[in-house]
Amino acid sequence: MTSLSYKIYFYILLCLIIICNISSAKTLKKRDLTSCLADVQGTLVYPNSPEYNADLIDENTRVNFTPSVIVYTKTVTDVQLSVYCASSLNMSISARSGGHSYEKYSSAGAIVVDITNLNKIDINSTANTAVIGAGNRLGSIYYTLSQAGFLIPAGTCPNIGIGGHALGGGYGLYGRKYGLALDSILSMDLVDPTGRLIIVNKDQYTDLFFALLGAGANNFGIVTSFTFKIYPTPPSVTSISLNYAITNIQNVFDAYNQLGSSLPDDISFSIVIDNGSIEFQGVYLGTQTNANQILSQFITQSQPTSTQFTEESFFNSVLRRGFQQTNGTIYLFHSPSDFKAKSFYVKSPGLSAAGVQSLITFMKGLPTTCPTYAIFDLYAGGAANNVPANATAFVHRDELYSIKLLTTLNGDNATNQQCFNQLNSFGEAFQANYTDYSCYQNYIDRDLTDWQTRYYGSNLPALIAIKKIYDPNNVFNYPQSIPLE
Repeated sequence: MTSLSYKIYFYILLCLIIICNISSAKTLKKRDLTSCLADVQGTLVYPNSPEYNADLIDENTRVNFTPSVIVYTKTVTDVQLSVYCASSLNMSISARSGGHSYEKYSSAGAIVVDITNLNKIDINSTANTAVIGAGNRLGSIYYTLSQAGFLIPAGTCPNIGIGGHALGGGYGLYGRKYGLALDSILSMDLVDPTGRLIIVNKDQYTDLFFALLGAGANNFGIVTSFTFKIYPTPPSVTSISLNYAITNIQNVFDAYNQLGSSLPDDISFSIVIDNGSIEFQGVYLGTQTNANQILSQFITQSQPTSTQFTEESFFNSVLRRGFQQTNGTIYLFHSPSDFKAKSFYVKSPGLSAAGVQSLITFMKGLPTTCPTYAIFDLYAGGAANNVPANATAFVHRDELYSIKLLTTLNGDNATNQQCFNQLNSFGEAFQANYTDYSCYQNYIDRDLTDWQTRYYGSNLPALIAIKKIYDPNNVFNYPQSIPLE
């Protein structure tokens, strides 16, 4: 055998040894994981389980992760065991409530802990509080609370899980009156990175309480339940819909920017733009007569093509914005799709005329196979902006409105890539023109540059320090988690 042949032989042998060692290590870790999770009462789904691929389908199918196991927890003890195993075996872990992470980070861990079965709701109508399991979705929460005459401020999409939604902020159409969802959190039960169950509130673990309120999703542990302050539902609510031609967009934004913080806190609204139309969607926590009076100047200036004011019960107004109702049954629909989103906060005085025009040009330039929506949510002057920026980890307390751009990717790979590239290009242009902008962490975007500052601003150093205290081994980590350094 020649010298070259010997080298080739030993090279092949070395590769085989390495492959065998890697395979053995993986097999050993899988065996250790299976053994460690043996006492879990819930369901364990491994990659060789027939339901594994279906159980990985979250809201955004564009992104894929392949966890070593999905744990459908039955009890809080199951959560503790799962976290203990992750910590002991040096494996990453993530919690999944509704599966709505825009970059699918709720499925990014080697161990995915699905907490949808932690869905109890206990209402204390005397104390105006409710203990809400972190596996609940907004639909079930709104329905259960409204049956008792209460509400919490939260979003309008019915199948969003309260876990990630509230821990990242929790905007909705009642936010100007009552604040963000996280502003109504009084206490949380948390499984920390060692598997301990602790109670976190303003009196104990106060630094962790600060961090969880705005940066709590898969950074410091798994919240299993919340205690919320709840509010009586108003006797009547007026749902508002104003429609505009796309050619009238400048009038709409001029009126929008001027209206801003002068609105009473009882009214909140969004502007939704697609390639051919504009719709103003809002709610007023009061009568139709008062709603008409409050918005008369805005309507005169913005010149809608149609207007609709509907006075109704609080719960019917909730149904109108994000739910379907048949024979008294709420269907919490779930429609996974390929999409990409970007978000920006805009401070007063709002987008300039050039900024509005660049947005329309961008949307018109997209292929028809990639439907794109722009949603502007007005928050200025309301309760959400009355909280100091350093009171919670949620730093965005002085914004006029937020912009969310969402592109659905329905074409072939080349077309989807074109839409993806154009969306990123628009984002880069926006960043160049509005250098002090920030972004909403619940609309997380892996392509965002300097994301730590955009999401957490001046609160970032405190969050890093708290991460070092409570998760020094970085058990809870994903591509955009709070870093240790």
